[in-house]
Amino acid sequence: MSRIYQRPCSLDESYETIDIVPNSPPPSTVNIDSDVPVSKRRQPLTDSEFQHFFDSDGRLVDEHGLRKAVFLGGIDPAIRKTVWKFVFGLYPCTSTTRERDTILLDYIVKYNELKSRWKIMLMAAAPPTASPIEQGLMARYQTPEGMTPPCSPDWRLRGPPFQNGDCSLANHSISLSGSIDPALVAGTGLDQEINSPEMKQKIEFIKLQAQVYVNRQKIDTNDLKTHIRVIDKDVPRTDRDIEYFKGRNNPHLTELREILITLSAYNPKLGYAQGMNDILSRFLFVMDSEVETYWCFKHYMEKIEEEFSEDGMVKKIDLVRMLLGEVDPALLQHFETYDLGNLYFCHRWLLLGFKREFTFDDSLRCFEILSSHHLELSSLEAEKALMKEERLEFENTGGDTRTTQLPQKEYTFEVFMCAALLMEFRSDLFKCTDTGMVFTCVNSLKIELDNILTKSERLFFTYCKKTVEDSFHMVEKSSCFRSQSSSSQTRR
Repeated sequence: MSRIYQRPCSLDESYETIDIVPNSPPPSTVNIDSDVPVSKRRQPLTDSEFQHFFDSDGRLVDEHGLRKAVFLGGIDPAIRKTVWKFVFGLYPCTSTTRERDTILLDYIVKYNELKSRWKIMLMAAAPPTASPIEQGLMARYQTPEGMTPPCSPDWRLRGPPFQNGDCSLANHSISLSGSIDPALVAGTGLDQEINSPEMKQKIEFIKLQAQVYVNRQKIDTNDLKTHIRVIDKDVPRTDRDIEYFKGRNNPHLTELREILITLSAYNPKLGYAQGMNDILSRFLFVMDSEVETYWCFKHYMEKIEEEFSEDGMVKKIDLVRMLLGEVDPALLQHFETYDLGNLYFCHRWLLLGFKREFTFDDSLRCFEILSSHHLELSSLEAEKALMKEERLEFENTGGDTRTTQLPQKEYTFEVFMCAALLMEFRSDLFKCTDTGMVFTCVNSLKIELDNILTKSERLFFTYCKKTVEDSFHMVEKSSCFRSQSSSSQTRR
């Protein structure tokens, strides 16, 4: 019900009645429910569809088509592991099936060496009588109830030096990496081949290269122990409501720990920061292989490592603020009026890829859709195509050739998704006047994934309409032509 407000003096000739409707926020600049055309969302990518992106030698010849299919519908869980290997850079798109076996073997050996070395370094830095827990080689949650921690850096790596319970470094003159941990091969597809004479010869050669690579890496054991203490607090709290991670002595928690320590040991600039465990758990759940998970996770973290720094995340949130200021300045003004303009409530969305906003299954689909980077890559290609056409036109009209620098594209799709979420629930957010209220509101949002993806894409096209819409079809046609060309070459 509206309320009537009157000026104090009704004898004033300028007397007027003002009808105010409470709690009715001003409209946004952009309507995310408009009729701006967007892609039709589809069913998850199937195995038969996935196979069409490859040539007869196993090369992924239509990366654009794959990323578009992932963006529009996600991936069927039955093939998610296989597709993620390409989406997250485990394998180059140009690699053949045979080449990928060699690449995987290299990954296995190198990871085995990386993990073994930080364990030896921790043992060297600790008193000879220190237990594996005191050395940082294992955590308390890895020890069964009532069991004394063994004097071994890793139960699976236990060999002759540990059989008598002697934990001294003197007995470790041989490398712990004398052989590949069988657990690292499990689930990779090389289980049956690893013991063949030909494979053993390959392994010895790759091992020499891996040892050279690993021994060049410097490890600060004091920093590493600091990271391990934080990791051992975070790992037992990671996705414990998911069956895959339930139980006190769950081996997958051990794998999480090993991967996080290995990454932090060899990436001192990045180290370990809270939130990495939540990102890693998705990779481990899907890949179900410690080795493949490590390298996928490593490639992913190298791309987003800046966002785990304070300045990097502030910059990311600033992008959301800048975009919101362009598409819904009234909502941004409301936040600033109540000292909420820092938008720190978006931090979790950006850091974890909206993991806590959906069910675990939907969060996996959201993560792969965001990681497909279909719209960002296509819009950049569209800009290149548009600029190429402009240069040709300039040359054909008698102008001189000139080089134009491409603008920096910083608004990733997740930034549009943040803005779309804020705009979708703007009426609720306009009622929030302090930090507690806004966090309560954000944490209680009921979000339907496909709905918000569609609205985020609509916001993207509305914002980028001149840059993208005018030239987007060039990319689609060009990609289609490349795909047809590759197929015809394959048939020959």
